[in-house]
Amino acid sequence: MEKKVYSLNKKGVEDSDLYYEDIKGFTDEVIEKVSFYIDELPMRVYEKHNTTREESILEFLILGVLWNEYGKNAVILKKSPTKILEFLSKLRNKSNKIKPGVDFLRGIMSTAFLIKKDRINVLKPSSHSMNKLIDWLRASGEFNQEVKRLEKCRVYLSQISTKEMIEIIEKSIAFASWFETRSKEALGKYTYNVEKFLKGSHGKHYWHEDVIFCGRGRVEYHLNMVGAEMMNRAFNKEFLNTRYKVLVLPACMCLNLKSGCKTKKTDKGYFCTGCSSRCSVNYLTKMGNQYGFKVLVIPHQSSLSNHNKRDIFLKEDTGVIGVACVLNLISGGWMLRERGVFPQCVLLNYCGCKKHWHKKGVPTNIDNNQLKKILSICIPSG
Repeated sequence: MEKKVYSLNKKGVEDSDLYYEDIKGFTDEVIEKVSFYIDELPMRVYEKHNTTREESILEFLILGVLWNEYGKNAVILKKSPTKILEFLSKLRNKSNKIKPGVDFLRGIMSTAFLIKKDRINVLKPSSHSMNKLIDWLRASGEFNQEVKRLEKCRVYLSQISTKEMIEIIEKSIAFASWFETRSKEALGKYTYNVEKFLKGSHGKHYWHEDVIFCGRGRVEYHLNMVGAEMMNRAFNKEFLNTRYKVLVLPACMCLNLKSGCKTKKTDKGYFCTGCSSRCSVNYLTKMGNQYGFKVLVIPHQSSLSNHNKRDIFLKEDTGVIGVACVLNLISGGWMLRERGVFPQCVLLNYCGCKKHWHKKGVPTNIDNNQLKKILSICIPSG
């Protein structure tokens, strides 16, 4: 039996109520701690981009975390593989027919050029280094939304003095270093298997297109946990004021998607037909029928990019609750926000999809209590 890379459930306890208490308290701590490193940056830099305070703090933290995690890889990345990988990342989204072939090439190039085990170089704070980091992130194809936010930061940093720019980057790096240590203490009980996975099973992903995605460090799990909580707070008011609500679920929540599942496939995604009472998707669909929200199952987060404004969850005055494994939370939330949707998110209690995390694949689930808390204000009681 393969161990879950992360899990929000305590041993012997099915719900993840304790996790949601912990993430709320730790997020409060992160928001309070940022002022120790910098006073006015979050609002001063991003207010012209219509960004909330929570998002601004998150972006400041993301800069430091990604700098610490990938800076040493970025500093030695050459222009030629960077351009080729960027081209392949764009090409894979144009056609499902060529996607397997493109991903095959991406896996080879990502392993060869983006992952360096012997990293002795250091990415020192500078405008050139900022460019190198963004180039690496873009080439990986895994940080599209983060890159867009860092691009805004880069524009701002280019307009101030070199001394100020370096100070801001250094403070972001220091903040991220504190976050890595403190988050392990606060949230480490939920991610203790990540390091075992990286030392063991991650080697099987080498030369595959998900080598970067599955190779993320423990701090990035914690970053996405805090990021999800911050975005829920940032968009909660607007979400509750929307007229329509849609719950978007990943296909890994279906009990038997390929073998016995009777889910109805449409051009928008999958809709549950209630074939099994033991299936989480069936339970949530019935809840939606009772309280007036739609439930849609999608094969992968990237499927959202194929939807347009005519679709049910992208039309005007719609709020979306997205369910995803930890590493997809920030990118998924910002992708929906970019398309004019006010998102909320609920974490999968663990990851179990066959493509990335589990040899055979295991059905995943969520904490229904957390979903009810998000919906309680907009659903009539009783």
